Amino acid sequence: MLVQDSVYTALRKSIINLNLLPGTAISEKEISLRYNVSRTPVREAFIHLSKEGLVEVIPQKETLVSHIDNARVEQEFFLREKLEGAILEPFTGKSGPEDFARMETMIEKQIQAFNGDDYVDFVMHDNGFHRILFETAGQPLSWQVLESMGGHYYRVRLLSTWLNGIPKNIISEHKALLGALKKKDGAKAQSLLNTHLHQLPTELRMLEEKYPQFFAAPEKENLFDVDFGGFPPRA
Repeated sequence: MLVQDSVYTALRKSIINLNLLPGTAISEKEISLRYNVSRTPVREAFIHLSKEGLVEVIPQKETLVSHIDNARVEQEFFLREKLEGAILEPFTGKSGPEDFARMETMIEKQIQAFNGDDYVDFVMHDNGFHRILFETAGQPLSWQVLESMGGHYYRVRLLSTWLNGIPKNIISEHKALLGALKKKDGAKAQSLLNTHLHQLPTELRMLEEKYPQFFAAPEKENLFDVDFGGFPPRA
């Protein structure tokens, strides 16, 4: 792996796992010293992360870890909802005992992570559970798209595991979904998946109330959008 890719991957992991909290100022100098690399790969990593909306680069001033943007979360969730909803049918046709066993293993690992209060591992194994759906359906590229474009949504999912009862609900929903998939009950699986994914609006409201410092403030009206009245009247 190239140095710039390694720096980007490490920084992105720190951001989405909330080791670098929203609003944290980071600098090329600081990161280059921490990783013992030149500033060039750090600068390139900042550019890449900026394109994903995970950092905000203020020229000649500073770079900030972006606050969670609700509008971005909704768009990333839209991708997840549409792609994963389309995955169940091909998964049902191609899946077998080995795939179900892998999913059961992910649930067990989630339980272990929950019991150990390791919420980063919990979400990692949550991803592992859902990734199996895509891989078995023959659509690994779709999963890669979700992972590469889902940084804001991922942070919301990680934060939600800090709320009482949410991790237990996720585990229960995974077990129910796996049960329906084993029975090849596509309609039931789709209904369970919809319920599983559509907790987002409620959880988002709860998180904004509990952790307002992590979320971007609503955009204010553009005070510079002024009508100067200079357009000539029609003849």
